[in-house]
Amino acid sequence: MAHSEISATTGAFVMSAPKPWWQLVISISVLFIVLGLPHWPGNLSLLWFARLPLELPVLFLALVITHGTTQRGLGVVIAVTLGALTFLKIANLVTYTGFARPFNILVDPALVWVALSTASQSQGAMFGAGLVVAVLATITITFSSLWWATLTLASRCTPVFKGRGITLATLMLICAFALQDVKLTSAWWPVTSFETSKFAVERVASVAEGLRNDRRFREEMATSDVMAIPTDQRLARLKNIDVLLVFAESYGRVALDDPSQFTTLRATLQQFEIELSKKGFASRSAWLTSPTFGGQSWLAHGTFLSGLWLDDQGRYDSLFISNRDTVIGDFGKNGWRTVAVMPQITLDWPEADFFGYDKIYAAQDLNYQGQSFDYMTMPDQYTLAVLDKRELSPKDRRPIMAEIGLVSGHIPWAPLPLLIAWDEVGNGSVFDIARTPTVDVDWLNQAQLKQDYTRSMDYVLRTLLSFLLIEGRENIVMIIVGDHQPAPIVSGQSATHDVPIHIIASNPALLTAIDDWHWTVGMMPTDSSPIWRMDVMREKILSAFTPPTDVRMAQDSAQ
Repeated sequence: MAHSEISATTGAFVMSAPKPWWQLVISISVLFIVLGLPHWPGNLSLLWFARLPLELPVLFLALVITHGTTQRGLGVVIAVTLGALTFLKIANLVTYTGFARPFNILVDPALVWVALSTASQSQGAMFGAGLVVAVLATITITFSSLWWATLTLASRCTPVFKGRGITLATLMLICAFALQDVKLTSAWWPVTSFETSKFAVERVASVAEGLRNDRRFREEMATSDVMAIPTDQRLARLKNIDVLLVFAESYGRVALDDPSQFTTLRATLQQFEIELSKKGFASRSAWLTSPTFGGQSWLAHGTFLSGLWLDDQGRYDSLFISNRDTVIGDFGKNGWRTVAVMPQITLDWPEADFFGYDKIYAAQDLNYQGQSFDYMTMPDQYTLAVLDKRELSPKDRRPIMAEIGLVSGHIPWAPLPLLIAWDEVGNGSVFDIARTPTVDVDWLNQAQLKQDYTRSMDYVLRTLLSFLLIEGRENIVMIIVGDHQPAPIVSGQSATHDVPIHIIASNPALLTAIDDWHWTVGMMPTDSSPIWRMDVMREKILSAFTPPTDVRMAQDSAQ
């Protein structure tokens, strides 16, 4: 029997044949899944979907009490809103999985381009183009499906409830809310949920809080620098010393605290300490709290260098429109030649102008002639060999302050380069052979991923030790700091943001300047070692390695 329904093109009621019942079932299922989709990876389970989203009867009530153009317009609003919330939930799942934090609506959309660029770099341009097409197709299908589901629900249910729709829908809504406090006896699991509405409110609130944080951050940047030490007196205790600031990719606390990993890496650090002692070096270790987790290494770099807490892309971008000085400037204005060694920089790097390096070695400048290692452009040993040859080995030069980004610890941690003799490194083509076998990464095998991660961290540490032991190495201070913890697939969702930091000096007397830091002697930080936020390091370095009289004079003049 024919019945009236809403036209998908005009919004008017027309007579047509009844739609198959399965269309109604599918439309309700689509809305149910979208409303029930969790926004945290820990809730991805069938049990999570064993609840009635209370938004569903609310939407049903709104649809059956409206008609014509109003109903059609409401359908558009519902489809667009649910589509946007769906992608925000998916974005949350991705950022929690990769960075152990929620998606930041204000600044994280820019990460989509970073992710696509990374995929293209790792898997090729065709793969990246395929991802773009897949993303656009997913967006189109999602919004179209929600639009269809909403219209189908309206067109099937409005005629049925005509004349009594408000009463029946209201009763249905009352029953749904009555079940709000009911739990399944076996699992104490709620029968209903309001998660999507709560999520929407939280996202709106996060935008408002983000805007307030941005204003506070701009005020913080406008304040005076860490201290008013005269430029020509800064870091005088390190005069004529080469200072190497090494950021080790994914070198996080989990590498030393996780029982499945610490045996190997602790043994490597112990050997590191023994070999340094034989060479006459000294070391101190502690923990820093990184502003990021699982990725976005540049936030950690910027935080350490600027003394500002850069925990999102917005703050990072704001730094570069300020007049803030950095660790690079502190050294550069006091006689050091400042160098950036960044093997992972393959595109334009506009931030470099802000930091003001004397020399930048990006990927193309390092002239690596070997094969890449998945995402890694080149082995850490090659990167350090180029630094040694071009900057450290020449005589009659200024002292070097180098910021070095090591990348062999980057996910997926396979294949890995092998540590070889330094005189065999050459142009890097030797690493076409000096590498572990290429294998397909099993992203569901957490135990294997942890083993691969452990091997990569072991390679990084052994490479740094070997670099420090090169014959003739003297007048050097190396600061090794992890940029962030590895991805949650290795470190877990509940891990801290803490990373190890080591300061190594060829002259042990230099480290007396940091005695009041109370860091642990040696290369192995302990549970009792200090934990500082990464943004304090600029002030700490300036204070420790600037003669006390100069600091007092600067403080007196600033009062």
